Amino acid sequence: MKQRTLQVVYILCSTYDDEGYPLRFHRGILPSNTLNCLRSLTLEVAGTGALGPDIEVEVSIYDDTVQRIPVQRIARLLRRKNADLLVGLVGVQSNQFVRATNLASQFRALGVPVVVGGFHVSGMLAMFDEVTPDLQRLLDMGVSLFQGEAEAPGALAGLLRDALAGELKPIYRQAEFPVLTHAGAPEPDLEYLKHFKSSSMGTIDTSRGCPFGCSFCSVINVQGRRLRSRSAECILKSIRASYTKGIDMWFFTDDNLSRSPVWEELFDGLAAMRESGMDITFMMQVDTRAYAIPGFVQKARRAGCYMVFVGMESVNPKNIEAMDKRQNDVDDYAHMVEVWHEAEALVHVGYIIGLPDDTRASVRRDIETLMNVVKVDEASFFMLTPAAGSADHKHMVEKGIPMDADLNNFDSLHETFRHPRMAPGEWTAAYKDAWETFYSKENLVNVLLRAPRVRYWQMLWIGMWYRYATLEGSHPMFTGILKRRERKARRPIFPRESIPRFLWRCVRETFWTFRTYAQIFLEFQEIWMLTRKPDDPKWATLAELRTKWVRLQDRLRDSDLKGRYDVAAQEIRNTLASSAERLQQLSESSRIRSRRVRKRLRKQAEEVNQYLHSFEVQRPTWRTIADAERYVAESLVKRYEELAISYVAKRRKFNAYRREVLGRFHSWRFLTLNVFAVPRLLVAEFLLGVRFMFSFLTHA
Repeated sequence: MKQRTLQVVYILCSTYDDEGYPLRFHRGILPSNTLNCLRSLTLEVAGTGALGPDIEVEVSIYDDTVQRIPVQRIARLLRRKNADLLVGLVGVQSNQFVRATNLASQFRALGVPVVVGGFHVSGMLAMFDEVTPDLQRLLDMGVSLFQGEAEAPGALAGLLRDALAGELKPIYRQAEFPVLTHAGAPEPDLEYLKHFKSSSMGTIDTSRGCPFGCSFCSVINVQGRRLRSRSAECILKSIRASYTKGIDMWFFTDDNLSRSPVWEELFDGLAAMRESGMDITFMMQVDTRAYAIPGFVQKARRAGCYMVFVGMESVNPKNIEAMDKRQNDVDDYAHMVEVWHEAEALVHVGYIIGLPDDTRASVRRDIETLMNVVKVDEASFFMLTPAAGSADHKHMVEKGIPMDADLNNFDSLHETFRHPRMAPGEWTAAYKDAWETFYSKENLVNVLLRAPRVRYWQMLWIGMWYRYATLEGSHPMFTGILKRRERKARRPIFPRESIPRFLWRCVRETFWTFRTYAQIFLEFQEIWMLTRKPDDPKWATLAELRTKWVRLQDRLRDSDLKGRYDVAAQEIRNTLASSAERLQQLSESSRIRSRRVRKRLRKQAEEVNQYLHSFEVQRPTWRTIADAERYVAESLVKRYEELAISYVAKRRKFNAYRREVLGRFHSWRFLTLNVFAVPRLLVAEFLLGVRFMFSFLTHA
């Protein structure tokens, strides 16, 4: 009997952007764990002989977010002699479902058998008794649906046998959650990783499921409340093998690794690898109470944890209660962050905008709390979205609450239902406010000054990337180095653009992307100058002054101080007095070698004392309080930055000149421009840029 070949093609779908093009990038950020898992599992099933002795299986993987999907070329595999073909659109979430449906229709039109699986399919089939219209459309096209996990006993083997027989079932249901103890951990595909910014980073899920019951989450209904884990032995084996191929950084994609039954064995194994000379680091997702598990933080540190992603969601207790996230204690957040910082780990939180108690004003206050009281290093903001498979989604469907009919918008970046306390558009504005406030220059400076020193360059890179995404209006987790367009892949409801118009779009977008990169490069020179030596007395004093400034802002915005001008005035007096004393001490420090700098600091201390004296003799009013707050920000903190750190003054001088030049050209007043300053400033700009670039490239 001739040998038959089954060609299995797994595709991770992208989503369509607001212009109707697949969201695709040159060099993505996070590789998919799903593709690696299915590729390894399919080859493992074929190797067991479950498909028959004369069946050879070849597996290809495509990631729509970083690769063009060659539909015609894949379909031609059908015409190979003794070859069969199956296309799997995998890991499909709600916002990817429209793209998956369009790809499925293209493949079906060419006679290619298609199966679709992922959180949207599994969530909708798990939560509703009847097949929903969106899934029925796929069934009507002859597409098969796969609910559940491919590791379920016999599930993938049965699907592949049906594909070989040409008898795919409409729906494949896995009623039970599979035991993962003996499921092998896949090794990253090096060819696939070349499409990403860091080709030395792998992703792996060591466990699935979550014991908590958050109403917005689909994990508990798709993967279960009981946490199931791969064995620590197979995870460590995969990590060890991958290390020999250059993979030394990992993202454990478990929804909550801290509740995995093998976390301790896993951490001990990683620590042993590091002690043997293998420089392995990782980030993981945990809950807010993970730090309280005995030994968890300490073992994570020894194992190489450099960042934890924490599902904080909100700092508003009413919102925490509304989404049934009972494990979160708002009053404990700041302590949690301190504990992780002591273990030299950065804290990245997931934060939801649009919870029931949110308003645009309350979101603004809550973000200030997140930055200045809780003091997290990084935040990813999402708009509340009724995800398929979540209790929230089922409740809204059953109650007949209107939702956006376009699943493509269910990406946590769009308004998908009417918020009870925010008008249409106001919710989006609050979401954008959160990004712009948290990733402002002022907050990034504060974050870098207090971040664990060994994580400084990692945090600087993260800050640059998230600031870039904020300026671009994209989400940092759903973006890449440079957008890639495919003219013919535009969403069918949009008209196809002519070649000239399409090329002009690409040129315009590329120009704005590089313009944004240039802006980031200039902004972060100053941020780097203000944060690069936190242990030096000058920078340590800057950190103190900024801390006092932030504390003063928080106190003056405290609702308890409204109308109590005498109390607010005392807060300002305390800030000015302690700041003047600190400046005087620094001016007398032997560690400040420059006489000029010491003289300037002494003079600034005298000026602060003079202002304090004049403030004390005034009757406190709203205006005097506001003027004093402005003085602290501009004449105390910002002036100190320029006096103590000379590079900052040069950077800001050039920034001011550049703004003047642009302003004059826009208003056609460039003939009176002082062009004699240009050569000197350009030389200074070049030297500052080279110095920053050299430091960044040698450390990042």
